[in-house]
Amino acid sequence: MAGRSPQNNVFDFHAGVLRQKQGKRRGLALLVAGGLLVGILGGILGIYWPFGSAIAEARTKHSFAVCGMVRRTCVIDGDTIWLEGVKIRIADIDTPEISQPRCDIEYDLGIRARDRLVVLLNQGEFSAVPIGNRDEDQYGRKLRVLMRDGRSIGDQLVAERLARTWSGRREPWC
Repeated sequence: MAGRSPQNNVFDFHAGVLRQKQGKRRGLALLVAGGLLVGILGGILGIYWPFGSAIAEARTKHSFAVCGMVRRTCVIDGDTIWLEGVKIRIADIDTPEISQPRCDIEYDLGIRARDRLVVLLNQGEFSAVPIGNRDEDQYGRKLRVLMRDGRSIGDQLVAERLARTWSGRREPWC
């Protein structure tokens, strides 16, 4: 390289290294930004995808029984069911506990609520409709209101005094 001083060659070398580092940083920044964009778009699609949850919208008719060892489509208690392998908490009601009742009255009423829910679910098609802006509770159960002919199946249990309208917290049954 005639006409160049050694000082210029050193400067050019450092400038080249700096350009390489800037290029790597720019590439990394683009990769991170692209990853974030893909993540955001995936989240939006997951929320608004029309086929994301057939259980959320579709009317369904199944044969329900009290849950046993296999839990695919069955009733756990008065406000919790399995539907096609998805655990659902009926979001608009609260029923007495049967797995950890605080008294005999709660247990007996809980069994009656569970058994009545089996009968109600077997009376025909219903929809499991999302409610509010929460899809799941802290236990991973889908939060849904079960609707038939424009009426909540949970409201039927409330009318029969086997459930309470959900107030946001559990109330004692004893």
